[in-house]
Amino acid sequence: MRLAFALLLFANLAWYGWTHWISPSGEPAATAAAADGRNLLLAREAAPAQAAAGAARPRDNCLSLGPFTDLTDAARASTLLRENELEPRQRAGEGVVWKGYWVTLGGVPDRAAASAIIERLRRAGVADAYAMPGDGGDVTISLGLFSERQRALRRLDDAKAIGLEPRIVDRERTGTVYWIDVDVVPPAELPDAARLQGEVGRILRLEVKPCEAAGA
Repeated sequence: MRLAFALLLFANLAWYGWTHWISPSGEPAATAAAADGRNLLLAREAAPAQAAAGAARPRDNCLSLGPFTDLTDAARASTLLRENELEPRQRAGEGVVWKGYWVTLGGVPDRAAASAIIERLRRAGVADAYAMPGDGGDVTISLGLFSERQRALRRLDDAKAIGLEPRIVDRERTGTVYWIDVDVVPPAELPDAARLQGEVGRILRLEVKPCEAAGA
């Protein structure tokens, strides 16, 4: 009986020693822990990546003013922004610029007919009418380009008074334009838009939009 008890006790001790000190079953867990440790980043290691991501995000308070077609007008607007304690940043790009309201008469059959109409317009007081260059087909007559719609409407009425039927269209061109980016953080604010327009007839339809929209 004592011998059987001793054998049973020995077997239990042997099993305990095998499972806790000799068995390799704990190695995969240790290996996995070591592998996980190689993939972990300390907070100070991850911080630069987070900072870079934050720097790439557009600033919510950034506004773009433009388009300016002349560097002198862009510089003048930048000066006004600095007087309001803002820091403007100028950039150039390609864009479509609205030039004004164009009063035009199309469908004139030839140059001779165009000359006769221009003479009628001059006798009616429209001295700046002229025939547009063409490819030999119908001729278009320009009756003036205006920055204000009311002036364009008056010219339209002058032409209708002598029996003509011109129309008003937007005149645009494509070329290099200038934008001014500026961060406007309250309580700072932009100066009055009329002060940014420059000389009369030079800067037309000044826009203010988020920087990303202007860049696109």
